[in-house]
Amino acid sequence: MHPRIEVTIDGKAVAGAFYERLVSITVTDKEGITSDTVDIELNDGPPSFLAIPRKGAIIDVKLGYGALRSLGQFTADKVTCKCLPYSMSISGKAADLRSGKLKEPQERHWDKKKLKDIIGEIASESGLSASVDSEIGNFEYEWLAQQDESNTQFLRRLEKRHNGLFAIKNKKLIFAKRGSGLSAGGLFGGSVVVTPAIIINGSCSFEANDRTKYSKVVAYHQDKDKAERVEIEADADADGDSVYRIPEPFANVAEADKAAQAKAKDLKRGEGAVSVTVVGDTGISAGSPLLFSGVRPGLDGAPYIIDTATHTFSKAGYTTQISGKLYDGKSGSGSGSGTGSDAATNDNNPAAAAEKVAPNTVEGTPATPTGWAATARNGSTDSN
Repeated sequence: MHPRIEVTIDGKAVAGAFYERLVSITVTDKEGITSDTVDIELNDGPPSFLAIPRKGAIIDVKLGYGALRSLGQFTADKVTCKCLPYSMSISGKAADLRSGKLKEPQERHWDKKKLKDIIGEIASESGLSASVDSEIGNFEYEWLAQQDESNTQFLRRLEKRHNGLFAIKNKKLIFAKRGSGLSAGGLFGGSVVVTPAIIINGSCSFEANDRTKYSKVVAYHQDKDKAERVEIEADADADGDSVYRIPEPFANVAEADKAAQAKAKDLKRGEGAVSVTVVGDTGISAGSPLLFSGVRPGLDGAPYIIDTATHTFSKAGYTTQISGKLYDGKSGSGSGSGTGSDAATNDNNPAAAAEKVAPNTVEGTPATPTGWAATARNGSTDSN
């Protein structure tokens, strides 16, 4: 099947001339609040120049093979026209991030409120619904202040404390566990499995970073009654020889503990990265678990989380470029506890790697969580 594309601007389908002059459309889907973007490249020139879209126009891009799937709505924020030779570039950011309330500084506090209720209030102010991971959302704050911060800045602070990840998609503010492969509701959407059949030649690479390893993370809070600083530790890397200290104080022991645990997981995620371009698939999205099968020993079966999925459509076809980070080994439900190299053999079959460390992987690779391979999505899902 051949890929197809449909574009609407302010709810109206673009004219046929748009597709005739289309060079490429790229939609970038990133994990978290980093704004999703669209970039459109067009041929322009006499005798019929293209109409210049207004700034603020809503662009909707649908892609696929059979039934088309929307990759999101975007607000045009920049139009660049070049002359001799003539061309036009249109770029836009996710429309859901336009709310002024998200950027407006606030001064307020909450007493004895659960995180899910705080996030729900913030979402409601911007006309959004909220979806909060239950494990994170049930944490209750004795007192929490938002001090001269925008809602976006405040939510970024909260995601660091809770090893969380917040995003705004389709009129919904989502707060999920970072790097778990789970939705905000705790559901598992299935992992993307990359095989040689769908890889674009020359595009696949992975690395294990030789970086400073921390044996533990230390956070602290100031005990006002005792007039002393109380330190809370979280184990990070067993092979580490340094201590990472979070400089900012926290309101109580529970908050300090949450922040230390979150930072330990964040440091673990930085130890491996992968990049690959595959046959275009709208089912590939940021935040999804990623596995490789039959590609290379040391890569097959190792658990990654997609942090960026870039969909590009042009006259040459449709591709999806994926970048991912190594799973932290702790965030997903049902994850195994072992890490190491050659801890199990599975003949390059990801299904057998559940709860085991994939064979031939570098030391420190986490076990692949239960269920990742059992709910694998092979190939271009929207063409099947």
